[in-house]
Amino acid sequence: MSLDPSVVQALRDAKALLDEGILNATEFAAKKKELLAPAPASAPPRSVNEAVRRIKADYEGSAGPYFLTGLMDSGCYDEECEFADPFVSFKGRTRFEENLANLAGGFITDASVRTLEEGLAGPLSYKTKLLVKLRLALPWQPVLAWPWGVEHVFEERGDGSVVVTRHLESWDVSAATGVAQLFRAGPPGALTGPATKVAASKTAPSPLGTKDPIAGPLVAAARATGVLPEEEDDGWTGEPSAWADEDSFTQKLSGFTQTYLAGFKQWVAERVAGEFDAAAVDAALNAEISDNAVLMYSFTSCPFCKKAKELLDEKGAPYAVVELDEIADGAARRARLGAKTGRTSVPSVWISGEYVGGLNDGPGLAVLDRAGELDAKLAAAGRR
Repeated sequence: MSLDPSVVQALRDAKALLDEGILNATEFAAKKKELLAPAPASAPPRSVNEAVRRIKADYEGSAGPYFLTGLMDSGCYDEECEFADPFVSFKGRTRFEENLANLAGGFITDASVRTLEEGLAGPLSYKTKLLVKLRLALPWQPVLAWPWGVEHVFEERGDGSVVVTRHLESWDVSAATGVAQLFRAGPPGALTGPATKVAASKTAPSPLGTKDPIAGPLVAAARATGVLPEEEDDGWTGEPSAWADEDSFTQKLSGFTQTYLAGFKQWVAERVAGEFDAAAVDAALNAEISDNAVLMYSFTSCPFCKKAKELLDEKGAPYAVVELDEIADGAARRARLGAKTGRTSVPSVWISGEYVGGLNDGPGLAVLDRAGELDAKLAAAGRR
């Protein structure tokens, strides 16, 4: 990807600002940095499998991943290992450890990390991709949030050891978005576990069950018989994630039924819900919508809901979730949401009390994002 020179310069200026912030860290941070001084290097791995196992342990440390704690198994890396990201490259394990200690010393004040994928990408390459959200210790407390990948390139040495000679970072974010995140005040609240479950206590089985009544059993059977994998690469076992693609047959079918069968779908939703107190359910919905700046009504096995959550995660936006299939009155809530919005489908997303649809329609989170409108709505919600 070719970047405009002005954007590259903006990113360099941004990095200079980060470096200045690090150098001006508090006395507490400096003391913490001393405690995190690099330990003597351990013996290098004797095989690729051992190297991968030890690197995985760095990612899965009890206190957090190595790039947040500053604690890494330096024996896995060559002393002259190359460390590169999309804009900076240097050689030297010691310098990298010092950079990690600076960050762990107080410049990152909050973080959330979720593994998206990991595994060998070849006989001498181990790749990881994480969704990383970081709050920086700058006055406006910006939050950087994007998928972050690392390729660890190994070299087998004549003495039988195997070490990483290249640590190559990749960022799945546009330069403009990265700069905008850096200079924008981050959303309030903790980054860890941004999706807060609302009303998740289960007092009785939900009439909705835990899967779509038609697609759910078919997908479960397909996964059990090998027609579909038991789970997707990210561990997902619900309905196929590809169903939520904008151009998928499932999305087109959803659009068709919404256009021509919305009334019938509402009738079915009300029949499934059975008898209930509509006024009480409406009051519960109104309270949840009012109390939560960003709220999603969801279904645990729904791929559209999954992708909507991933989009909000990528934006670093705190949001609340009501899983309709996990609560006793979930079917009633779904029916009343249909009456309020004209749509019984999920996700049903609300921002600052405004219904914004689902993932791809109504208008939908993905549609708003492509139009450049979602960030502004989320930022306004964060200021409520």
